[in-house]
Amino acid sequence: MKLIIKNISVIKEADIQLSGLTVIAGENDSGKSTVGKLMFSITKAIGKYQDELEESKENNIEQAVEKIYFFTRRALFEDEELSNKDEKRLIELLELFHPRHFIDEINTSEIKAIDSRINYLKKIDIYNNRVEKLFTSLQEIINQDYDKHSAIKRAFKKVTYSEFNSELCSKKTEHSLIEISEGNSNILTINFNQNKLSEFNLKDEFDFDDSVIIETPMILNLSDSIRNSKSLFDPQDKKSRLRSLGRANITFHVKDLEEKLRESAYAKGLLFNPADNALYQKITNIINGKVEFVSERNEFVYFKEDEQYSIINVASGIKSFGILQMLLSANFLDERTLIVLDEPEVHLHPNWQLKYAEIIALLVKNDINILVTTHSPYMVEALERYSEQYQVEANFYLAKDGVIKSDNNNKTLSEIFTKLSQPFDIFDEMDAKKL
Repeated sequence: MKLIIKNISVIKEADIQLSGLTVIAGENDSGKSTVGKLMFSITKAIGKYQDELEESKENNIEQAVEKIYFFTRRALFEDEELSNKDEKRLIELLELFHPRHFIDEINTSEIKAIDSRINYLKKIDIYNNRVEKLFTSLQEIINQDYDKHSAIKRAFKKVTYSEFNSELCSKKTEHSLIEISEGNSNILTINFNQNKLSEFNLKDEFDFDDSVIIETPMILNLSDSIRNSKSLFDPQDKKSRLRSLGRANITFHVKDLEEKLRESAYAKGLLFNPADNALYQKITNIINGKVEFVSERNEFVYFKEDEQYSIINVASGIKSFGILQMLLSANFLDERTLIVLDEPEVHLHPNWQLKYAEIIALLVKNDINILVTTHSPYMVEALERYSEQYQVEANFYLAKDGVIKSDNNNKTLSEIFTKLSQPFDIFDEMDAKKL
């Protein structure tokens, strides 16, 4: 699968092959992480469009039911004969049209819920043209065939807003482009004009149905805070905004990963047998134990032989491998999931960088697609060597001056090592001055 990018964030131009193992190396602020967050946004938008459809329909139904409720309540109290009835009767009338009760009945018996209320209003003689229009509008919303294309586009707007906070496109250009193709077939075209989404055209089935971004093992330490925060992808209707006032904002990919790691606790012993998975066992041997979420304690725990350690007292390198353990155990890593590892070397000793690189190559060997961003020469060389050893497809890119392209791996790898070894040249100059 080929990804074409023009004028997205700091990236002026990119031409990237996303299949097997993809490695993008470069300095900070060179656009490496942008590629991962962009692919995450696209994948999540396409994968979550059904949620967007349901959310949109639910919001529209709720608004229509609320209009009926307030109109009916006003009519009941304006009618002197009705308002003089006993209080119990009025309460029953109000509950019948209360949005909570009305919506519950719509979800269980659509037509019956509506017809029973229409008949009731006719019986007490307050069913008029205005009320008829309100019920007709509600029925149209329920029967409406919601558009998949528009739902995906709305979902993409939400995810990119969460991930990039309205700064997805380059501020120096009017037009930005994203294209994804397979061979000669165009799968997806996304266009922006003056930083506004103008086109989201999905022409064929997308390779990935999920994506995971792993950027720091500290997510395990901050699990409770992340769970209590809100992402900008959360529903943004008025009621949701009011409920979330005072809660911290966090990017969607962080909440998504934290939820997956918690979920792994419920898959244990049901969907996954560690003894049958050689890759899981290899990770277990590296860290001499395993990391799991213990729901009874509401925390992540490191199990080493007969001892247990709260995750806050565990080395970050162990956490890095533990995250992969948990994702494997819950079957979140498969051939249709894009795994984005954002600078995984940051929390790893050079020796463990090599071991982590081997795990990456073995994951790719098991048909899992992985995108790695890095500025470590150790990690780049390890990924090169292990991809050769395990005979997996690997494509290397250098992010430099706003461009991410590669003519061939050998040339690109040479450029990467030259770029990433510049600090050693400075050391050589310092040594030369001493002589």
